[in-house]
Amino acid sequence: MSSIFETDAKLDQLASTAIARTKELMKESDKLRDRREKANRKRVARLFKDPKAIEATITLTDEVMRISSVTSSSRIFRRAAKKASIVGFGPINGIGLHTIGILSNVLPKPVVAAVHQRVRALSKDLILAAESEKLAKHLGKRTEKGLALNINVLGEAVLGDHEAELRFQSILEMMRRAEVNYISVKLSSIVAQLIIIDIDGSINRVSEKMRILYREAQQHGVFVNLDMEEYRDLPMTVAAFMRVLDEDEFVAMKAGIVLQAYLPEAHHFFGELVQWSKKRYERSGASIKVRLVKGANLAMERAEAELHGWSPAPYRSKSDVDASYVRLVDAALRPEHAKAVRIGIASHNLFHMTWALEVAKSRGVSEQIDIEMLEGMANAEALAVTRAGQPVLLYAPVTRKDDFAAAVAYLVRRLDENTSDENYLKAAFEISQNPKKFKEQEDRFLKSIAERHTITTESLRHIEHGQLTGDTFENEPNADPTEPQFIAAVTSAIKKVRGIKDQEIPLVINGKEIFTKELEEGTDPSDNGKVWYHYSVGSKKDVDGAISTAKQAQEKWS
Repeated sequence: MSSIFETDAKLDQLASTAIARTKELMKESDKLRDRREKANRKRVARLFKDPKAIEATITLTDEVMRISSVTSSSRIFRRAAKKASIVGFGPINGIGLHTIGILSNVLPKPVVAAVHQRVRALSKDLILAAESEKLAKHLGKRTEKGLALNINVLGEAVLGDHEAELRFQSILEMMRRAEVNYISVKLSSIVAQLIIIDIDGSINRVSEKMRILYREAQQHGVFVNLDMEEYRDLPMTVAAFMRVLDEDEFVAMKAGIVLQAYLPEAHHFFGELVQWSKKRYERSGASIKVRLVKGANLAMERAEAELHGWSPAPYRSKSDVDASYVRLVDAALRPEHAKAVRIGIASHNLFHMTWALEVAKSRGVSEQIDIEMLEGMANAEALAVTRAGQPVLLYAPVTRKDDFAAAVAYLVRRLDENTSDENYLKAAFEISQNPKKFKEQEDRFLKSIAERHTITTESLRHIEHGQLTGDTFENEPNADPTEPQFIAAVTSAIKKVRGIKDQEIPLVINGKEIFTKELEEGTDPSDNGKVWYHYSVGSKKDVDGAISTAKQAQEKWS
């Protein structure tokens, strides 16, 4: 897999213009920042200076908020509170955490309730209330400021069909609201137990749900964007997206999909989407939108690969991801497919954002581009971009009050991805006032522009993965369910077994096969109990024969 687009070296010279424009946006953003945002930024900047404070925060959100047992929650909270420092949390919160940590020994229930309330309060700008009246009010305020919202009903991968159906219905309910016109959906959150090896079966299952989504979207005038989650979901999501939108019922419909720059395969699939969309546009005049993100599941992908002994799918460094991102921007903003493919530039890195705007301008495709940011993460920057004449779409996670636990994973992922020193958002809280931070990010930006010409777009997952030697432990590799040859072998084996009609399985005693008249049905639990085979049932005589054979062979057992 590789990119079908060559990079354009002439675009390198736009970097200096992007840097100057970034400085202007930063100055304008500082002017637009209100007191509340200043306080939030100060709090987060302080947090990032203390690794123990970050660890304590992750414990509060990812453990205390998720555990239903008050006793366990309070015990974990006390452990986290001990790590709270004035450096990371400030004097009031730092001393307060230590105090209520001690208090939780005698009043665990009120303390845990207070922690829940505080976490909800601090995250309300990042995760919006899904209740109709509250969300409509917030949408109205954003519209007044020229900002649009892309609603994401929060929820991670589901375990069962019942849970998936509940999540699906909550998304449909959101789409029926008059104030909602743009929504993001993860297929893994509305279809349970997707089996990656069964590519065709999984595509058929998600396609059924997508048709319902798209019909609802057409009826209510809502743009549906397919979010991307794990690496393994990428081929299936792209295939289902193209299949359903090629159907006569949806061929004239506009819809979107996300590609993650931290996966080399994103370049191949972008090329595939462009070629397909151009043909579809010629047929119906309908465009698609590709939202380009850097990706927020890097740690999870690496952990899973290490657990199974695989080569990790993502790029190995943040600088490689940045180079991949700007390479995708280079490939995306082109006049030859501008009408067929809209592009969402989803990044808070102002250097990359302004460079993308300059690329679009230089190629005469400014109408092709949308700027997208996260709700609550950089409000002043979003306003500054809007006032500069570029509309902004805010990715807005929402959850109901009684389902806040589903939002916790989102909070942790946002915190985790922004804590590395290389990350722009970590620097963003003080970059406009700190020349050293600005220069560091400027250098990283220039490096990404230069390295986009050479960054590999070949898969890093399906490569020879040599075992480590010496004192370092590494798991023996498991079979990889995303590896094409393995998928083909398993598919062939299953097809061969399923091709056997009226299969009867005999008893085997002393090396001889014995077919009996009495048979029992063997069912497939993964196919709603469908009868797959019949097996012989042994008599008392057969049991005696098996025991006798075993006794005779016993002396040979080791």
